[in-house]
Amino acid sequence: MRNKELSKKILKRTFGILATVVDLFLFSLLIMGEVAFSGCDAYLMPKLQKRLGRLLLKDRDRIIRNAFNHAFSQGWLKKDGKLTAEGKERLKNLIPVYLPQRCWDEKWYLVIFDIPEKMKRKRDILREKLKLLGFGQLQASVWISPINYLGNIEEIIKYYNLEPYVIFSETEKIGKETSQVLAERIWGLKAINKEYKKFISQYEKADELEKFWLKFQYFNILRKDPQLPKKLLPEDWLGKKAKKLIKIKLI
Repeated sequence: MRNKELSKKILKRTFGILATVVDLFLFSLLIMGEVAFSGCDAYLMPKLQKRLGRLLLKDRDRIIRNAFNHAFSQGWLKKDGKLTAEGKERLKNLIPVYLPQRCWDEKWYLVIFDIPEKMKRKRDILREKLKLLGFGQLQASVWISPINYLGNIEEIIKYYNLEPYVIFSETEKIGKETSQVLAERIWGLKAINKEYKKFISQYEKADELEKFWLKFQYFNILRKDPQLPKKLLPEDWLGKKAKKLIKIKLI
């Protein structure tokens, strides 16, 4: 029961990005520059205790050491506390990634589908894949992207035998709106930018401990951010400025 309660606390504090003490431990080491665990207990343990704070009300030393031992047994950490390639890969699979700026060829790529109700599960999977790739919903079964991911979608529909129900298209114009107005309507960019602005204001005034937890607020915003090409973004877009404050590298 305690593990479940702790998992709920971690999920809430990290906006659903992390769910276990082990992953929070790995993230903490990454933020701290992967300080050697075994040789720097006097420095590291108080820092981790302070950082994890109210999440670990009792037996903090034991919980942290168990997290280290589990991470080590899974091959995510070396003996000196440095993250292995597998450990970094695990975090990369959990934490939203800021993508390099992409050029826009000024075309829109559309995925249109009409999948029978009896194939609802496959239809839901396709929707989730579209969301993960950053597609926006133009209409109920019409999704668009300024990036050509049609090859990725083609692989998905072939795997799930959905070819008869899905149509691809590309166009330079959709309706009478400008592309920038369309992007704002589909992805709600102004609202996302307000969240970035609030985050930046809080982060610049925060102390070290507050900044640790605010990083999860940033990742929560990044999950909503379609990371569109610059030409489609508002002139005062703050996504790049927010990213510079975080300074996390998983490569």
